[in-house]
Amino acid sequence: MTALPDISIIDIDSDLVELEPEWWDLWSACPGAGPFQSPAWLMPWRRHFRDGDLVVVTLRRSGRLCGLLPLFHYQGPPEPRLLPLGAGNTDYLDGLFAPGVGPAEVTALLGRLAPWRVLDLPQLAPGSVLADIAAPAGWTGQGRTEEPCPILTLPATLPRRMEQNLRYYHRRAERAGSLRFETAGPGRVAPLLDSLIRLHGARWTTKGESGVLADATVERFHRDAAPALASAGLLRLHAIHLDGQVVAVWYGMQAKGRCCYYLSGFDPDLGELGLGTLIVGHAIQAATSEGASEFDFLRGTEAYKYRWGAADRITRGRLLRHEA
Repeated sequence: MTALPDISIIDIDSDLVELEPEWWDLWSACPGAGPFQSPAWLMPWRRHFRDGDLVVVTLRRSGRLCGLLPLFHYQGPPEPRLLPLGAGNTDYLDGLFAPGVGPAEVTALLGRLAPWRVLDLPQLAPGSVLADIAAPAGWTGQGRTEEPCPILTLPATLPRRMEQNLRYYHRRAERAGSLRFETAGPGRVAPLLDSLIRLHGARWTTKGESGVLADATVERFHRDAAPALASAGLLRLHAIHLDGQVVAVWYGMQAKGRCCYYLSGFDPDLGELGLGTLIVGHAIQAATSEGASEFDFLRGTEAYKYRWGAADRITRGRLLRHEA
């Protein structure tokens, strides 16, 4: 006889910390889980963005964790609602459900959230069971299309114009000085993150804006998350050195055959060298060398993403409301 699932709610942060080893085991068992669903990303997020009470739903079979939906109760407009941990600066949000967990179990897990009345699930990861699962009794659900994520399938045959640009900018950068590419090892994460913050800010200053890393809380979060991602083998931090100076940094993550481009920065005074193109090209090459099957530019339809040959992957969201 199959054991009935045990569904419970974690509402104390210290209890979530204790769950972390089991969380990693579950993450590893889920083929579709990406870095954004890992403790390396979400635990630092929770430490730095405490926007509401913790509401983490767990599902166990015979004591073993086989389902996890990490949420918090957000009190802001337009109404109080449950949101996934990571909401706001995370490109894919989702729960984790081990292979073999059925729709009825996931629906039962959602049903435990009735006291909070509203569950908002934006930017669900591709293939998320939460996008289509039947609403629990007493709930109504409404789906929506979210911001697309352009994807480049690897290994890629780049558009001819982009191949030409890469060769042109590489030659130009080599003429400008001694050129070197670096991928950060454990001891280089903090220094390259410093360079990223500096270069990202400088670039946005030329546009009369501050950039996302200008926010002190966001900066502290990334300084916490990047080493955790590195320790888990998920961080990819690439840099370009010119005459011994870091002039471009690319910040992303890679897991289970998927490489994600999160953020970059380059020296705006060296715009003629095409450093942004060079660092993205290097990241694509590195991901391909590691055997990744896709390079994900993450959400947003900026024109430069399509110049690499990326094509949109539509993401979905869902709003569930308990009609008590």
